[in-house]
Amino acid sequence: MEPIEWDDVQGLLLSGYPELKFSAYVVWRFRPDRIGAACRWLADLAGRLMRAAPGHHQGAHQADAVCRNIQSLKAVDPCHRHAVNLALTADGLRRLRLDEHRLSEFALEFLEGMAPRPSAAAAGARRSNLLGDTGDSAPGLWDWGGTAGVDGMLLLYAADAPGLQALIDVEVDAMSGACEVVTSAGRDKGRPVIIKGRLYDDMKEHFGFRDGVSQPMIAHSPKADRDEQRFAAATGDTAPMPGRRDRRISLVKTGEFVLGYENERRERIRSAFAGDNPGACDLMRNGTYLVFRQLEQDVAAFDAFAALMAKQLYGVVDRTTTERAAARLIGRNQDGDPLISPSADSPKSPVRNDFLYSFEDGAGMACPIGSHIRRANPRDVLGPDPDTALRLSKMHRIIRRGRPYGPRRSDDGGRSSDGSESRGIAFIALNADIAGQFEMIQNSWLNNPSFGGLQGCTDPIGHVAPAGDTFVVQRRPSNLHVGKPRPFVTVRGGAYFFLPGIKATRVIADAAVAADPA
Repeated sequence: MEPIEWDDVQGLLLSGYPELKFSAYVVWRFRPDRIGAACRWLADLAGRLMRAAPGHHQGAHQADAVCRNIQSLKAVDPCHRHAVNLALTADGLRRLRLDEHRLSEFALEFLEGMAPRPSAAAAGARRSNLLGDTGDSAPGLWDWGGTAGVDGMLLLYAADAPGLQALIDVEVDAMSGACEVVTSAGRDKGRPVIIKGRLYDDMKEHFGFRDGVSQPMIAHSPKADRDEQRFAAATGDTAPMPGRRDRRISLVKTGEFVLGYENERRERIRSAFAGDNPGACDLMRNGTYLVFRQLEQDVAAFDAFAALMAKQLYGVVDRTTTERAAARLIGRNQDGDPLISPSADSPKSPVRNDFLYSFEDGAGMACPIGSHIRRANPRDVLGPDPDTALRLSKMHRIIRRGRPYGPRRSDDGGRSSDGSESRGIAFIALNADIAGQFEMIQNSWLNNPSFGGLQGCTDPIGHVAPAGDTFVVQRRPSNLHVGKPRPFVTVRGGAYFFLPGIKATRVIADAAVAADPA
């Protein structure tokens, strides 16, 4: 087995930093004619990036070196715990004078961007139509991204709000000679785009549901290796565990998330340029693509629709029935348990994730076929047989690292929201193949009105809701069709980024200096 160079991978790929509950996403662009300063900033930043595993920290102060890998983060004094990650857009790489031959090896979707300008003959950009970014979610209405220039993003994490603000101040000051923070082009025109996220102790997002429950396990990651070692110690069985139920469902090959390694198709995405030039750095190796979407949530509209469903399903509207109806939309209860789980009524039981739809709920009687979790990860239901379907589904998994932003909805009096400020999800997906992973999930599963044999139904909590959109609850003797009035989510910004490896970050900076020594 080829060893995975986790010490060269940015830490966000292996961890959502649960101990660092406060985060900020700083969107920036390079200052014109300051490429030299940009290169010096990138080279310095490379030494401060959080790594997925311990490694060699060139030029780092000893106190800082301890907190730059996720394994040693907990050993650092809480007031000094923080993490910094860097992501670049294709425009950012172009402004760094990256050689066109090397740039062309990156994914076409990344090079075009999330919202390329439409052609003269088209009413809208093909990718915007594919993602459903039309109407109120059209890129021309976004606060940032869209057709406006974005070169990169800093992803900052800290243990508390004061620590986060201090980290923002330090990092924005450090890049001030090379970059400028992008300002909003939308409702808060001129305001710096610094999106602040937060993890709450209950891990719930604004609709009231625990988020991030179902994540793939990366093969040969430290977590996967520790899991296997614990199993061997407990059972005395040192053989690999491909047949264990939870691993069979969740374990996905490294190359689906980290470029340069074998994926589920037994292929590797890597640089031909580096292969043909001994000594050249493969800029893609140990990196991944990062999809960022700012998704505003209309909690009041979601609550109203859940109440409407409760009335039709149970004949009465109260907190209990409304939450039960809302759970049908998501496919999980608010605590994260799937609706098909036999342990749903036991609050002390761990959240279950080792379930398969074909064997446990093929007809969708417990967890509706069109619910969010069945669309986002169909597991074993889309294919000629369940085993093949499960294997195919692993080619389309993503790692989610998003967090809620904006004030939390009021909990007094139920699921109400004052709507005084915008709130939503800073959605982050990490994947090695934007088209085959994020875009495929968005277009073919979430936005697909015919998903699973349904007709005229899209993702119940998505930003797409065509005329006549409904949500179907499978039941006997007949299914319940509830008309959805409008989307509960609106896209407010976004971009496709590349999360480079640590070595690649330094090489990109050095290459830019060579191209423009001034």
